[in-house]
Amino acid sequence: MPVAPFFGRLSLVLAAAFLPTPAWAEAWAGWFQWGTQGSYVHQFSHLLFTLAMLFFLREIYWGEYRALPGFNYLWWACWILVLWNVDAIIGHTVEWSLTNPVILGKGLSRRLLMEDLRTWWFYIFKFNHFFWLIPAFYLIYRAMETFARKAGEAEKES
Repeated sequence: MPVAPFFGRLSLVLAAAFLPTPAWAEAWAGWFQWGTQGSYVHQFSHLLFTLAMLFFLREIYWGEYRALPGFNYLWWACWILVLWNVDAIIGHTVEWSLTNPVILGKGLSRRLLMEDLRTWWFYIFKFNHFFWLIPAFYLIYRAMETFARKAGEAEKES
């Protein structure tokens, strides 16, 4: 690679790292409040990700890939990611519909506000939101491991 483009890219990276403008953070402070463009885009991205996983499940099923090593792991990982997205869509909707803060106080005197069923739903969906990802990523890891092992075996045979 020529030297001039490298230093040009390096100077852009250094400028972006050391010359940020602090006004950007303030401009996006209300981005995830319900009814804003950010909330609609975020929810729509969860919907698109759900549709992508459902399409991938359809392709695995109709392409008869489930019998192949590794695809069974991907099959279950995709189902878990569909559930995760549904959980996220419901959880974000509940979170953005809350009118009162859910945590009162500051420091060590903080306490949770549990005033109605909607607040309980918020906690339920918030706490289990990341638990769906652990088994999904583990299954994706196992699928990739199986694919790599199968490719290594095929390479040794040839």
